[in-house]
Formats: sequence, C-alpha cells, structure tokens
Amino acid sequence: MDLPTYLEITDENVQNIYQQELNQTLRNALSNNGWTVPQITHEQLTITPVYDENTQVTSTLASLMPNGSLWFVTNATPPCYVGKISDALVKFTTTAYP
Repeated sequence: MDLPTYLEITDENVQNIYQQELNQTLRNALSNNGWTVPQITHEQLTITPVYDENTQVTSTLASLMPNGSLWFVTNATPPCYVGKISDALVKFTTTAYP
C-alpha cells in the first residue's frame, strides 16, 4: 500500500494533514469490509529494479518480497492474481463468482 511518507516536521498543520492522509490510506486499503490487493504491472513485479530496506538495489520486487505476498497484475491477459510461494511466482486461476 502506498503510505504517505512521514517527515519530521513541527508544523502542526502539516502533521494534521499527514495524519489525515495516513488514516484515509489505511481506511481505503484495510478495513473490516475487506482489503485491497496491490495492483501492479508485470514489469513492476518482474523487471523494474527496486531498493530494499538497506537502499541496496535488488533484482525485482518479486525477489524482495517474502513468500505469501500477493499482487493483482493488471496488464496480464487476462488480468490475474499472482502470489509468491516457495520463492516462485504462481498465477491463481479464477472462475466466475458465484
């Protein structure tokens, strides 16, 4: 989820705005009504280099994330859910609901 970046600012108005943005982001992505799976492209998941928590370049987002991670790949044909299991990406096939 894209959380707003926190900056150490003493301005109370800026702190209030940050808190409102953080709360809204959390409400939109996590709630007792469900949660939102991150929507990304195939390239963002498997090709685009990313930085880890130590600011070291890792090969891809897929390699950085732990087993059990889940994404919705928007530019797959058709768009699909992809997860990481045993260090490998797997595609989840679906059928119409209900």
